[in-house]
Amino acid sequence: MLEEASISNSMIDHASSPETGGSRVDSPELEHLLFRLGRALRKITYPHCSKEASAIDGAGYWQLALLDEHGPLRPSDLAGILSLDISTVSRQLKQLEANGLVTRKVHEQDARAYLIIISPAGKRVLDEVVKLRQQTIAEVVAHWPKSEVQALLRLVEKLTFGIEKKAGHKSQP
Repeated sequence: MLEEASISNSMIDHASSPETGGSRVDSPELEHLLFRLGRALRKITYPHCSKEASAIDGAGYWQLALLDEHGPLRPSDLAGILSLDISTVSRQLKQLEANGLVTRKVHEQDARAYLIIISPAGKRVLDEVVKLRQQTIAEVVAHWPKSEVQALLRLVEKLTFGIEKKAGHKSQP
């Protein structure tokens, strides 16, 4: 049985900061809840998905999603976006390539390098997994008041933007 998260009064310190005038988080609870959310998202399984979709793991999902978002990338650029070692990314890319989900082509400006491209099969698998993830989340929030769903979307976007800004996130490699 899933335990329901409760936010303790100690989690949010309502002492205003002069810079923002807002609240600040003074405990590890928020980070822990975000960790649990990430873990829960990775644990979602799709027993009725295609054989190809069931063959990709979390790392494969992220690589396909980033290749779809950014277009063809060098493995080193993909590793940089993922903040992973190139050897780890290369190993994962070999598995995706063996399953026909990505292809490689020689880089037009540097014949020594190659670009990784999501294949049509990879795009179909990614679309299937994204749809299944969306359905799962929709089922979870289906009985929430519309105002809470809208607040969740707004706050997750705000948190993501703030973390990306703090981390010096660049939208393109």
